[in-house]
Amino acid sequence: MSAFHRAALDDRAVTAPIAQLCAAGVHCLPGWDRSSEYVAVPLADGATILFTGTTLPDGDGGGDDVSIEHLVRAHESWRAEIAHPVDGATELYDSHDCPLPFDQDTAALVAAILQCLPRHGGSVPAEEPGEAGNGQSGD
Repeated sequence: MSAFHRAALDDRAVTAPIAQLCAAGVHCLPGWDRSSEYVAVPLADGATILFTGTTLPDGDGGGDDVSIEHLVRAHESWRAEIAHPVDGATELYDSHDCPLPFDQDTAALVAAILQCLPRHGGSVPAEEPGEAGNGQSGD
């Protein structure tokens, strides 16, 4: 069983949008930044969609990034941006200032990602960090 499928079995915040995107044929790389805070969607034109979120403020008024480590019930908002190697980063979705229920917010995040894919040639499979250069050749 892959790491994604093990994570999808858990009740974790980031697995809901990943499962919805994967069901739509989008390639997702959870934990892209190695701290499990971001999910990357590699695009055909070399850009990458990165998304993460925030949790509800705790007793001290602070919140944490939503990741595969944070429970769904703690979700406050999602944020997504398109990072392009030449053009820099552009915000794609941010619900921080207009909080929505988790299901609605997740659906809006997924819709925003799906809507922008055609402009970038769609998503493409990419190797997870640390898997590149496995030494195999095409011979």
